[in-house]
This record gives sequence, structure tokens and C-alpha cells, in this order.
Amino acid sequence: MKDSKAPEPLLPFVWPLPDDKTESDRDDPKIPIKHLFADAGSVAGVISEIDAEGVSWLKTLLCEPDRKALIVLAVYAGCPTRSEHLALLLEFQERQPADSRFRILPMTSVHSTPSTCLTVIPRGTSDPICLFGTTPNIGIAKLEPTQYNVAFRSEPVLTDKWCGWFDKAWAQAAPLTESTAKIPNLVPARGSAEAAAQWRKYCILCSTPKQDERTQTEEKTQPDEASAALVQDDGNSTETAVPHQGEDQSASASIGLRRLDRLVKRVTRILSKGQQVTVVYGGAVKPLDIPISARFFDQDPEERKGTVVRRQTFRISAFSKDEQKMIDNHRKASRLVINKLGLPFEKGLCWVPYEMIPIIKNEIAAVEEEAKAALIRLVGPYAGTFVEGKRMQIKQDLEQTYRDLVGQGDLPKARLTEVLDRLERRIQDALESEIVAPVTFHSITIDLQRKNAHEAPWAQMDKLVLALACFPRQIISNPKTLSGITTDRHSILKAMNIEDDSILRVMNDSLKQAIRFSRSDMDQLERIAGYDISERDRCKAYLMIIDGMSNSKVQKFVDKKWSKQRDKGTRSS
Repeated sequence: MKDSKAPEPLLPFVWPLPDDKTESDRDDPKIPIKHLFADAGSVAGVISEIDAEGVSWLKTLLCEPDRKALIVLAVYAGCPTRSEHLALLLEFQERQPADSRFRILPMTSVHSTPSTCLTVIPRGTSDPICLFGTTPNIGIAKLEPTQYNVAFRSEPVLTDKWCGWFDKAWAQAAPLTESTAKIPNLVPARGSAEAAAQWRKYCILCSTPKQDERTQTEEKTQPDEASAALVQDDGNSTETAVPHQGEDQSASASIGLRRLDRLVKRVTRILSKGQQVTVVYGGAVKPLDIPISARFFDQDPEERKGTVVRRQTFRISAFSKDEQKMIDNHRKASRLVINKLGLPFEKGLCWVPYEMIPIIKNEIAAVEEEAKAALIRLVGPYAGTFVEGKRMQIKQDLEQTYRDLVGQGDLPKARLTEVLDRLERRIQDALESEIVAPVTFHSITIDLQRKNAHEAPWAQMDKLVLALACFPRQIISNPKTLSGITTDRHSILKAMNIEDDSILRVMNDSLKQAIRFSRSDMDQLERIAGYDISERDRCKAYLMIIDGMSNSKVQKFVDKKWSKQRDKGTRSS
């Protein structure tokens, strides 16, 4: 039996879980997904080969108040689903017609084996949870060694694609009615012409639209409502069309799943083509000068006089001022590389396309090689020998500082030894490992359709898309932008060209013309950035420039949005 106290698996996870046994008790099916439905407002998807146990489990799941469901029941000739199973679901559907709807989708090929795919839409703002697997009957069926099921939280682009897939499956399926519930009670058999004929007849029944259902839907929609059911998109619209409730509305939309509009889809796709890059200071790569506590000089680290606080900090280096500056510049060189080859995304953070990552790594490796050679020229192969050669100078400086602060006495010898040991370890670590601070890359997602007063996702994308538009134009109009970078300009522009930028097509034909267009575009990008319009509208304007639209069209769009924003502000005041 399953341990009732066993912790529920956290997303993402696969099942069967590692400790599952194939001989698990059938009275306690191992379906570790029930807790994922606790906050579900809606459930949608396809369930294959449902039987009595699956129907019972599904009815229990869907009986929660205000929980909507759109379920396609995938069946095939000889599958375990029987007419009595479908009759139970039909009865359940008729008791709560506004909440749960089922459809039947028979497989026409004897070789088709449908999978189960459910999406759970939580109440609130959480992303949907996707449950996908090859185990039939919601995973209640006995598991075979090769069957695999996965549960994970779906990000916006994947959710959008799933909506398109599900809407198509829902449209192809037939409503669960008394007629479609009468599935032939077949068992797999070879050579039965009568069974094959029964199945073909049943497939035709489920694929034929019901005239009475269509008529009922049309009667519910008044003529004036039908004429206004869809919002026309003039190409500048920022919202998708929202039809009225009913069968005219897409299945996914009716349960609260939102499709991405064209702009959101494109900007989200841009973000999926790269990763955020962060410089990692500290850790294994540390400065070659070291901090010294004020207590080292018998001083209090912090002194307060009324409202004034004075803090004392000290650092010591075995190198001269110019040498230390050179080492620090090398250590921070990765930031310079990222600033030149990346796009600003947030304060202190940049974003780069995947194609740019190997270029950045090669640039940092080249700087690391240069930095290591420079350090060896200063120090030699052994840090201990170098630090010992600086002993007298370090000793004098520490003792002088101690006398200046304390007024009398000598610096304890143990403290000098401690400082020398720390300097030696710090320099030796740099000789043996890295000097230049490394960088890390990781993927990020932003839900641009989530409305939250404490989130500003479009502000981030406004900055990123502007930088994407500026990047090639700055390089083309001012080649010195890439000073210090060893990779050739063509390779860098190619790596950053994730949106087929029109300026690069111009550059292929005429560099002189590309320079002129780049300067003009930069002026317009700067003007757009200063307009009092929404970050979303600015993103669209930047993309219009990337796509090569004329300055007049871009300006017309911006002026229109600015006028609406101004009128809105006037009405509010």
C-alpha cells in the first residue's frame, strides 16, 4: 500500500516514481497528481482508454464547485471504454452542463494509440500545469516498463501552442450525447468484417455535425450580438479578438486559457532565443588585494557620535597602485565584454542570443590568457617567493599605519604573518585558477499577459527590444563600438541577428547606405524612447524599425498611440 504520509512530488516530476512497484495494489492506484488539482479552476485535455475506475476518478476530480472541464475522450476499436462508462459521464455532464463538457474522438486507424494530455489551470495567476504521458486511463491502468508520464508547469509560449493543438482536437471531436455514448463493445479481434463495419459506422456518426446542436447555438446568439462577435484587427491592435461565450468561442478560451497576441508571441519568442548573462564576482575569483579589519589595528570598526556613524575599512596589496589597477581591470574584463556584446535587460544584467554565447566565452578566454601572462610577468611562477620579496615593504607600511592609529607600541608579529599568508594564498589561487571573473547563463521567462501592479514585464522588454534594434545600427555607424573585441564584426552581427534585421540586408547591398540608414534609425529610436506611450507600444515601434518599415509609417503609429495616451490622460484629469 502507498504510504499516506509520503510527501507529494514537486513540479516538475515524472511518474511512475522511483519507488513505485509494478505490482502496486489496484485498490490504491499510484497516480501522484491529485494534489495538482487542489487549486484548479479549470481542466482541459485528452484522456485515452477511460474505464470504470477512470470515470470514478474523473467524476471525483470534477465535482468541485465552479470547476470547469473540457475533456476529449479518445477511443479506438476494441479499447477498454464501454458504453456504460460513457453513459456515466453523460449523466454527470447533464447534471452540470455549464461546468463539464465531454467530447468523443474515435481513432480511425487501427494502429493509432492515443496518449493522455491534461492541462490544469489554477485559480489566480499561476501558470498552467501540463500532465502528459503514454499511460492510458489517466495513469490508473497497470504501468508497462516503457510508459512515461511527466508533470510540469507550462510557460506562456508552450501554453499558446498547446491551446492551438487542443482547440483543433476539440473541434474534431463529437459532443458526448446518447448516440455517441453507444460505443460498440468490441474486443480486439482479427478478421471480423462485422466489427470493422460497426466501427466505421460509429466513426461516421461521431464525425457528422449535429444539426440540432448547431441550430440551438445559433438561436442563442442574437443577430446584433453575432455581428459584433469579433473585433477587427487593423494591424495596430494590441489585443486578440474576444468572441462571445458559446460554441463560437474557442474551447481553450472558454476555460480561461489565453492565447498570445501577435506582439506578445513575437517578443516572447525573442526572449526564448537567448539567455540572461551574469558576472560572478567572488567565489574562486577574488581580488588580489585583501581586506583588513579595523580590529587588526586595535580600532573599532564602527564609531557613532550622535547621528553620525564613521566606519573604518582597510585593504592591503603586494602590488603597486598601477599594477593593482591593471589586475583589477583584467578581473573585471568580463563585464566589459558583456556590455559590448550583450543587450541590457535589468540593472547589472544583460541578455544575449544563444549564438553569441560561444563568442563571449572565447573573448573572456582570450582576456584570461592575457591576464595570466601579465600576472606571471609581475609575480613569477611562485606567489610565496614574490610575497617574501615584499615582506619588508609590507611590514613597514603596516607598522606605520598601526602607529598612526594607536600612537605607540609595535604591531604584533603574528598579525604580519597572517597578512603575508593571506596575500600569498590569494595570489597563488589566481596563478592556479582564474583571474577574470566568470559568467553564468540561464534562461528566463516573462509572462507579458499577467496584470499585476507590482510587476513591470513590458518595461524590461522595452529596454531589451530597444537594445536589439540599436545594436547593429551602432556597430555599423560607429565601428569603434567593438574596440577591444577580437571577433570580427560580421560574426558578431550575424550572432545578434535573431529577428532578420532589415539593416543587415541593406548592409549586404551597400555599406554606405547602411551607415546612413543606421544613423537615421538611431535618431528615430531615441525619439520613440522619449515618447510618453506605453512600453508595449514602444516595443512594437522598435520592431517596426527592425522590420524595415518606413520612418513615416513608424512615426504615424507612434503619433497615434501618443494621441490616445494624451486623450486618456486628459479624461482622467
